[in-house]
Amino acid sequence: MNDNETLALMEHYSMRHYPLYPMVITHGKGVYVWDDHGNAYMDAAAGYSSVNFGHNHPRILKLNRRLNCLDRKGRGPANVVPNVFSNPELARFLARICTMLGYDKGGVTNGGVEANEAAIKLMRKWGYTKKKNRIPIGRAEIVACEGNFHGRTTTVVGLSSDPAHNVYFGPYSGTIVIPYNDPAALEDVLATNRNIAGFIVEAIQGERGVRIPECGYLKACQEICRRHDVALCVDEIQTGLGRAGNLLASWDDAVRPDIVTLGKSLGAGDRPVAAVLAKEEFAVFEPGEHGSTYGGNIRSMAIANEALSIIEDEKLCDRSLELGTFLLFDLKRRLSAEKFAPLVKEVRGRGLMIGIELKEKVVAKDILSALLAHGVLTKDAHGVIRITPPLVITEKECIELASRIEQTFIDLTA
Repeated sequence: MNDNETLALMEHYSMRHYPLYPMVITHGKGVYVWDDHGNAYMDAAAGYSSVNFGHNHPRILKLNRRLNCLDRKGRGPANVVPNVFSNPELARFLARICTMLGYDKGGVTNGGVEANEAAIKLMRKWGYTKKKNRIPIGRAEIVACEGNFHGRTTTVVGLSSDPAHNVYFGPYSGTIVIPYNDPAALEDVLATNRNIAGFIVEAIQGERGVRIPECGYLKACQEICRRHDVALCVDEIQTGLGRAGNLLASWDDAVRPDIVTLGKSLGAGDRPVAAVLAKEEFAVFEPGEHGSTYGGNIRSMAIANEALSIIEDEKLCDRSLELGTFLLFDLKRRLSAEKFAPLVKEVRGRGLMIGIELKEKVVAKDILSALLAHGVLTKDAHGVIRITPPLVITEKECIELASRIEQTFIDLTA
């Protein structure tokens, strides 16, 4: 099937929940992908941080070959079996991730939004059953931040402040939205509402344009939540496991949330894998209250375990911090030229999570198309060009990426 046939089928049959570019990606290796015509692009989106180890990482390819092999009796790894039975890969993963990040209990889901849904359920049940001043059944509320992106399910979009995400999908109840990076706003709402069970917040707001809170923000939020006996959940689905330069971005504020959600890296760009981790007090599920048919299946857990090994063995957190600092400095240096002033407002980032904020009148879609013409795949995050290349990117590739971005802006100002 050629690209015209592919695009025609997509145009005819696909629900239009993504704006599609007139190109078809067919192959990938490392930080590069290729279209149907053999043109190469640097993947500075990394599948929205789900391809953190690059395309077709050799260790993931090797593991998949092993998983697809049969033994002498014609048996391979079990596929999906009832979750009342354990499997060794799941047991190993839960023990490993809980030990690695300092949590007591964990649950595995498919996508990140499922992990956030599970976290919200945990916080609400905790509010009904464990909170000192227990909340009347049916009255528990969850606080989130303006500009958040915790996913697209109906519960989670009820927390969103973006009309595009929630106007047509309500009604919603039990949610309160406050400003981001504003501890005083959290204090005010918790001090006046005894029915709040939990506060969910992103360590860095990626979808909103790489909004990095002030140093100490999460620490202040943790202290406020403890004082008012409210559960704190930090969404680290994108920032966690190396993207922002640490295993958890919340650790940069010396915070260990009551609940944390993870995703993206865990599937190594190969399987949908996410997880919710909790301290003992907040791990309140009883049998039948939550579950996931595919969550924790042997093959996905084998991939997740290998993903954790890759993060450790290749020192991807250190690599992200070092090369992210290098790339951020290089981009700031290149894009600070006076001729780019009409286009670029600010360049900011942490680790390999970098945002190029555009001036208000600049059309982000035009910038994305120009970058694509220069062989760079990126994403528009509300007027901010988000740069999140695979964590395995090299210094040489960082220079190439910065150069392509600079040349794009040079051509736009010519």
